[in-house]
Amino acid sequence: MAAEKDRNGIPVAKVTFNLHDNDKKMIEYGKNKVMEIMQAAGAEEVVQEARYAHLVGGARMGNDSRASVVDRFGRTHDTPNLFVCDGSVMPTQGSANPGLTIQALAARTADYLISQRSAAFTGSTRDTEPPAIRYDLSPPGTWGKGVPRLT
Repeated sequence: MAAEKDRNGIPVAKVTFNLHDNDKKMIEYGKNKVMEIMQAAGAEEVVQEARYAHLVGGARMGNDSRASVVDRFGRTHDTPNLFVCDGSVMPTQGSANPGLTIQALAARTADYLISQRSAAFTGSTRDTEPPAIRYDLSPPGTWGKGVPRLT
């Protein structure tokens, strides 16, 4: 727990991050594999940027509390009134920026919280049914319009 407190006197979370030896080995392996693939595909020059901006997996999502931190709505298994709404809930990620996926997961959590109301924070049992689809989020007369459709 951090010594720093918020405006209400509640200790704020202290978050630290370090790459461990295995993380460094996996990054190096991935970089070398990309180089190998690019060269095999005929690349004459390959440039690598030393960064890892989309870290995920610190609070992975799942049904089994022994193998995951949060359920499918981001609610932690051990602390019923704590929800996680960021990339840490994704066990892994693909090659693309996970921003839209993170936004979709956060929106799903928000819908769950809205549908559950105070029971999401005070209830001793977990309602794992997905919330109903809400059609009232778009401005009047715009729902279903402007969305690309296959004809």
